[in-house]
Amino acid sequence: MAAKKKSPKKAVPKAKAKKVLKATGAIKVSAVKSAKKAAKGAKIKKISGYDIPKAQAATRVVLYGFHRSMPTGKVALMLAMLGESYDYRHIDLRAGAHKSPDYAKVARFAQVPALADGDEIVVQSNVILQYLAEKFGKFGGKTPAERRRIAEWLAWDLDKLTTLGQVRFLRATQQPGQPPIPALAFLEARARMSLEFLDRHLGQSKFVAGLHPTIADIAIFAWIAVAEEAGFDPAHFPNLRDWALRMLKLPGVGHPYALLPTEDKVSA
Repeated sequence: MAAKKKSPKKAVPKAKAKKVLKATGAIKVSAVKSAKKAAKGAKIKKISGYDIPKAQAATRVVLYGFHRSMPTGKVALMLAMLGESYDYRHIDLRAGAHKSPDYAKVARFAQVPALADGDEIVVQSNVILQYLAEKFGKFGGKTPAERRRIAEWLAWDLDKLTTLGQVRFLRATQQPGQPPIPALAFLEARARMSLEFLDRHLGQSKFVAGLHPTIADIAIFAWIAVAEEAGFDPAHFPNLRDWALRMLKLPGVGHPYALLPTEDKVSA
């Protein structure tokens, strides 16, 4: 029986030598000199162009608004939920401050709120919410589908729920003994239908746009906080009331009146 041929041993590859960064002679000489200077207590000279720049103080955001303006309240609520401090400039709408030439340089539509973030000025409350959501990466939705859903609710808020604000304004400005304002009954009916729709929706959804709070909730919460001033009892909208209580348990959330100053508040 023929003996089995032994298979040739495979050559074991030699381990590659690790590359080591070697200092040149000039670097070694320089290092020795620096070490001697340091030992004598001499300061090591900084090379121009490689100094670490001093940290610049972050520009504080400035919110221009009015304490009874719920669009302003939306932005104050957003900043509170983000935990961001800001300077506040009180624009007295009753005194016509929003029509002043100085404010016209800030807010192109002569309305509140306006947000100044360095050289960036953003107006219109729901646009400001979107801006802050993009800047801080919070409450703006994580996927394109979520962001579209949020945008839908922000548009709905401006189309339907701001009617609640109109009713509130008319009720506040109507003088005793004045004849009924013709448009008031129409606006009240429209606001009531909007609240009923929202109440049904929140019976099936934890928050406005899904399982988590977003800028859609922030935009709507400000109006719901003053619904009683428009003549609507939250007890008639139980799902809406429960949602508002869920919102109030979130960090930073409070009634807009509690969040907004009634005068300028500027850091030193």
